[in-house]
Amino acid sequence: MKITWALLVVLCAVAGYLLYGAAGALGQAAVLVNLFTPLPAALLGMRLGPRWGVAAVGLTAAMVLATSGTALVLLYLVQFGLPAMLLPWLLGRGVPWDRAIFMTLGLMLALGVVMLIGVTSGSGQSVADFVDTQIDRELEQTVTMMESLAGNAPSPEESEAFREMTARMSDLMHRGYPGMLVVVLAALQLVTVGLLALLVRPKALPGPSLGGWRAPELLIWVLIAVFFGVLFATGAVQNVAINALIILLPVYFLQGLAVVEHLLSRKGWSPLLRAVSYLMILLANPLPVIVTGVGVFDLWADFRKPRLKNN
Repeated sequence: MKITWALLVVLCAVAGYLLYGAAGALGQAAVLVNLFTPLPAALLGMRLGPRWGVAAVGLTAAMVLATSGTALVLLYLVQFGLPAMLLPWLLGRGVPWDRAIFMTLGLMLALGVVMLIGVTSGSGQSVADFVDTQIDRELEQTVTMMESLAGNAPSPEESEAFREMTARMSDLMHRGYPGMLVVVLAALQLVTVGLLALLVRPKALPGPSLGGWRAPELLIWVLIAVFFGVLFATGAVQNVAINALIILLPVYFLQGLAVVEHLLSRKGWSPLLRAVSYLMILLANPLPVIVTGVGVFDLWADFRKPRLKNN
């Protein structure tokens, strides 16, 4: 039995290594691969125990170190290894899945800040300059990809519109990068937990079902204050409000999805039809905005409350 489990550790470690390497070679498309990178070790930790997941992460880190160097292994450990180890451990100890995500995200951000300070102190750059350089690099890659997709030479009007869009994108990313980073890392944890629920059994994960999940009630007042801050504040206060809004809107999008899940489950829709519905919500505008609005107003409308039928 131990030999079989050791073989599973090796297979999961190799899978994590291949996913991590593939993400590094795909550029902008790496986001989709990144969603699955922590899954092999996390699934092993959920099924066999956290220490086996830790072993898989350690072996993956050793392979990354041997082939790519210290910088990339640190990035792997913070971005993918930590959630792969910590989420199964927290869930196994009965911590609700939403709190487990919050705790994992907090530790990831803290370690990320420490790592960022270490990198910038060694290079002589300030943290702000280093982040600006990384943002400009990401924007350049995005612009290059969009230009290649455009194909034919654009008209002068199209070129001007493209430059204006790029300028707005650059300003938003420079001002809202911390909030975007938090959202991306949180989405990674949420997808990992969701896949664990599908592969391990939903009832094995502590905490509410998706259809019963709600954001803390007092958070709505923070959202309102932040919204007014974005509209009327200036300077650093407005930048803080922008980042807070970027973080809070996905929270209420998730609550809107919880309302949708509750309603579809009550109507008896199959998991396949619900999955198609969620995909449409993610991809078809303006459905994400509508679902976010449902999540915001769920505090007052309570869409999941049973309605009495008139006789």
